[in-house]
Amino acid sequence: MDFLYTFGPTAIGIIASLSIAAYCWKRVRAASLTVIAWFAVSLGVSQFAFFPESQASELEALIRFTIFGTFAFGPAAVLIFMSLKITKFKSALEKIPTSVLVLTQGYRIGGVFLILAFLRGDLPAEIGLVSGFMDVTVAITAVALVFMMRRNKSVSPRLVIVWAVFSLADFGWATIVKFATFFGVLELSTPSSMLGNPPLAIISLFALPLGIFVSVYVALRAQKELSLMRPDN
Repeated sequence: MDFLYTFGPTAIGIIASLSIAAYCWKRVRAASLTVIAWFAVSLGVSQFAFFPESQASELEALIRFTIFGTFAFGPAAVLIFMSLKITKFKSALEKIPTSVLVLTQGYRIGGVFLILAFLRGDLPAEIGLVSGFMDVTVAITAVALVFMMRRNKSVSPRLVIVWAVFSLADFGWATIVKFATFFGVLELSTPSSMLGNPPLAIISLFALPLGIFVSVYVALRAQKELSLMRPDN
């Protein structure tokens, strides 16, 4: 069990990044190389404990928290901006079906490692159980949604939006809890610091920003499809 907990998050990240890279290789080769490079950098950075057990000064703790937040949310912000403003990037994304984008979130089955962290006493229930089960639910519903979309191409974009909103709610919950505990607004029986330490840090640095981007992008695409379906258009 210790071996699974230690190397499982990284293994899922490797499978996810290689799968995405393989799919994009003949379609958008730059995306393949970018995903591999992004995962490699994330893996390297994730070996650093952003929140060590030793006591740190308030300034050092704030600096570590800021750096962690930048690595966790910065890539998502950049990708969302590029998908809205960069023509070449927008064109490349348009080549990828919504079903494929949704399917990438199958890696969220990695939520089982958050549950394991809770069982080991490394994470509080508010994250280990709540976010863990939400992640697993997102992964299972992603596969189910893709199955529906492949069998019935007329699946309502509203269903995609609902799925994407739930996916983002998962990230939102974990983020709110993390911020609230760091700034002393919320006290938990177990610290949430393991989200920024090995072996779970790779989830925060790779799976989280990629998941945020995919969820936002497919929601915007589905909303656009809904607007085109309106009678006045």
